[in-house]
Amino acid sequence: MSRIVDKPYFTYSAYTALTSGIQVKCPKCRGLGMVTADRDTAFFRCHSCGHQETSDRTVYRYDVHNQCKRCGRFYRVDIEDEAKQHFSVLHVACPYCGAAMPGEVHRTAQAFSYAAEIREGKEPWFGLELWFLTSFQGKPVWAVNREHLAYLIDYLSADLREKPFGIPGKTQADHLPTFMKTAKNRERIVKLLKKMQEG
Repeated sequence: MSRIVDKPYFTYSAYTALTSGIQVKCPKCRGLGMVTADRDTAFFRCHSCGHQETSDRTVYRYDVHNQCKRCGRFYRVDIEDEAKQHFSVLHVACPYCGAAMPGEVHRTAQAFSYAAEIREGKEPWFGLELWFLTSFQGKPVWAVNREHLAYLIDYLSADLREKPFGIPGKTQADHLPTFMKTAKNRERIVKLLKKMQEG
């Protein structure tokens, strides 16, 4: 009888890019590439053609703050329109009296982008397709990297699945959709995963 002790919840997710990386298809040559990230920046590098990309993970806030020439009050107006955020000066209306006047656009680092989910088989920073991606009855089945793929095979093949000792709450298996955990599907999904592992 095979048994597996599950992993903590965020072991294999988009956060994996911060440690071991996410394996993806290169947008130029369709070869194997890797997405990694640090606190500020996400990086992509293709192992086949050498193509590289970077993406800033910082979320910026854009605003014009000024003193109104008509009513004398200080104000700040947030600039939500992305098309206007690249201007250095914008005419904005004073929120108190409505007088329009030019003001300098300020860019402030507000936070880091953690809205990082794998969606439709694509990683979140560059929108690149995962290397380990297939489908089962029209639903995507994927792994972020080879280590994650091995975990899925071990987890779905095991006769006994246990929660890790001393870790309350959710585990890695809670990420798995119900169709993957359903007993009647497990064997066929494991075959698909093993085919990806060999490929």
